[in-house]
Amino acid sequence: MTENAPRLTRDLAQAKRDLDLFGYCLVTEALSAGEVRALRERLIEQAAAEAEIGRATRDGGAGAPNQRVWNLINKGRVFRDLILHPLVDAILPHLLGNGFILSSLTANIAGPGGAPMYLHRDQGYLPFHTPMPVVANIGWMLDDVTSANGGTRLVPRSHLSAAPLADHADISQTIAAQGPAGSALVFDGRIFHGTGPNSTETRRHVLLSYFARPFMRAQENPFLSLDVEVERALPEELKARLGYKVWGTLGGVEGPAEAAIVSRPARPIGELRPRGR
Repeated sequence: MTENAPRLTRDLAQAKRDLDLFGYCLVTEALSAGEVRALRERLIEQAAAEAEIGRATRDGGAGAPNQRVWNLINKGRVFRDLILHPLVDAILPHLLGNGFILSSLTANIAGPGGAPMYLHRDQGYLPFHTPMPVVANIGWMLDDVTSANGGTRLVPRSHLSAAPLADHADISQTIAAQGPAGSALVFDGRIFHGTGPNSTETRRHVLLSYFARPFMRAQENPFLSLDVEVERALPEELKARLGYKVWGTLGGVEGPAEAAIVSRPARPIGELRPRGR
């Protein structure tokens, strides 16, 4: 670890220290070569098919060379498995405590010529600073990620300050998160960051698993967006991570049922009157 930025590490204790000090960490060999290959192949196939039917989401400046792929929970078992990856349970409680849920699982494919994304905080919708994060993100690198091909730019230590971006840095003063395919960038929801510019001739593929404390509203609404057949086949552990588990008094169906895994009722109770009236 340098004075100004974390280095790639396999030591999760060091990774947690980096999160506390800098607001992000870089974990090497988070994914095996086989996992990288399976995730990358399925993502490329899905992205191409969405573009083919005119459903691609694009950004990245002039020509919109970047592509976003949303709601990956619906789009392959390999993506669903990622939500229960050992690294998630090993490091996310350090930021979000226990019971955290998935807010969204998406892909950010940075294309050649892509412009830098505006710097932002993932919990920037909160109108106040929090002493601990309420959201956090893991960027799973499916290619070798560098400063040149769109590595996420971060403002180290900005997670510790309530000051606006103008008091921190602009894109020229940020640090790029870099690592070989299979690495993971874990970052606090309070840190300023944004996709970097891609000045290479190739596309850069990264998955983003965005997590939140269990009382937060999710970015992707699984109760409406999940395919019904996918939902029926989900194991309880994954349902809990998608917010189907009651937390405290939140998330119940017909009232809270402490820690229950809830499901869509076949016939919700509607307006009733006693017999004879």
